[in-house]
Amino acid sequence: MKTIIIWKKYMNRVLGAACAVLLAFMSFLTCYQVFMRYVVKNPSTMSEDILSYSFVWVSLMATALVFGERDHMNLTFFLDKMSPIIKIVLQILSEVLIMLVAVVVFVFGGNKFMDVGALQVSPTLGITMNLVYSILPICGIIIAVYSIINVIELAYGYKDGKEVV
Repeated sequence: MKTIIIWKKYMNRVLGAACAVLLAFMSFLTCYQVFMRYVVKNPSTMSEDILSYSFVWVSLMATALVFGERDHMNLTFFLDKMSPIIKIVLQILSEVLIMLVAVVVFVFGGNKFMDVGALQVSPTLGITMNLVYSILPICGIIIAVYSIINVIELAYGYKDGKEVV
């Protein structure tokens, strides 16, 4: 169990660092774009596309991170009224449903999207769009792994890496 908790913490750190680096890059690129547009009067078309694609990437990576930390928005009104064993069963069911959506929509759907994207080229960057769409199956796999870890934690009575009595 400790190995799983260590892996989850490691995944959280790596994903959090990747989001932070990408956000810092996006901030720099936005300043560059504003400078080029209003000071130099020569707007950069490439930076606009890079920012758009980076926003998609950071959004999906942050989504995966939120699912891993189990900080996503949920309504606990009915769950709070249930017995502890029913709570755990419903939380496990929720994690299994999240995993199914991640696998079907993100992994399988993302792969189909990448197949279509292989035929499309970004006019300003000159890259095939399957590179941009590759974040979908990557994040789907990460969310599915997080869901498996969350189910194991729930089954063994752990929350946030600590045993719940």
